Amino acid sequence: MPRDKDALRKEILKARRSLPAEYRQRASEAIMARLLECDAYRQAAAVMAYASMADEVQLQGLLEHSLQVGKLLALPHVISKGLMGAARVKSLAALTEGAYGILTVAEEGREMLPPGSLELIVVPGVAFGCDGSRLGMGAGFYDRFLSESEPQALRIALCFDCQLAEEIPMEVHDQRVEAIITETRFIDCRSGKVR
Repeated sequence: MPRDKDALRKEILKARRSLPAEYRQRASEAIMARLLECDAYRQAAAVMAYASMADEVQLQGLLEHSLQVGKLLALPHVISKGLMGAARVKSLAALTEGAYGILTVAEEGREMLPPGSLELIVVPGVAFGCDGSRLGMGAGFYDRFLSESEPQALRIALCFDCQLAEEIPMEVHDQRVEAIITETRFIDCRSGKVR
């Protein structure tokens, strides 16, 4: 039987939060290097990522690089309870604190992108399985958003090794990722190949 979602969430969050800050920084740099070399990222003209919390893989380098090389970049914008959209980022300096204290695009001049315009979506999560299963924070924002995004958008998770779990309880509405990058490996969830 799969473990209870809440129990697994607590266990993995505790492991992630206990990582030393310097390890988290080094691991984040290794993960970013792997992503930037990935063909799926290089070829994507429109990328959706997110502003990291302190204990997550740090994505500042990804946001900066995406803008530097001219990609269309989007961050999540909370529209209402459980519902979010993709807001275009034109400048990191224009980001402001949004719902849950997470950086988002300021309201003035905000441009929402249709989910179908995205080619690569960096999906956050608490825990991931090598089969692409995902455990989020429990609010369902990404499950709803991903169910509306076009199938051409590659869903990729960036996480620390301690966030990988052998089995993740999945429900019908739960959405999966297609690839996972950690500090030590690249996992193709569709083929099962690890490199």
